[in-house]
Amino acid sequence: MLTGDLRCHSAFKGSNATFITDIPTALGGRGEYPPPSAMLGATLASCMMSMLAYTGKRKGFPTDGISVQATCREDNSGICAFDLRISVPMNPPQNVRALMEAAVRSCPVGNALRPDIPKNISWVYAGDTLPD
Repeated sequence: MLTGDLRCHSAFKGSNATFITDIPTALGGRGEYPPPSAMLGATLASCMMSMLAYTGKRKGFPTDGISVQATCREDNSGICAFDLRISVPMNPPQNVRALMEAAVRSCPVGNALRPDIPKNISWVYAGDTLPD
């Protein structure tokens, strides 16, 4: 429901879950709540983490503590890329890493997005050194 001040309040049928989005401040919004593009990035990240958890449970590898930082990049034409940094607080063997990466690529939300919008995924495992 549009509630004024370029704000939208959404509710999920069958639950008490709600969220609010604002139009970006650059377009005249108040900026008190995330814009829809940030919510889309968060939805993509959540789907990827859900697929990781599901695959980990099925294949028997731990997933607790894995997190993702998602950024939605925009230009004058709209969303132009998603940058996702997945942090893994362990150093799994290569075969488990391959399972994890395949799980992330199987995310239905990511697969539903336009294929010409890049989803740049970087992985950081425990013990990795970060570039400057």
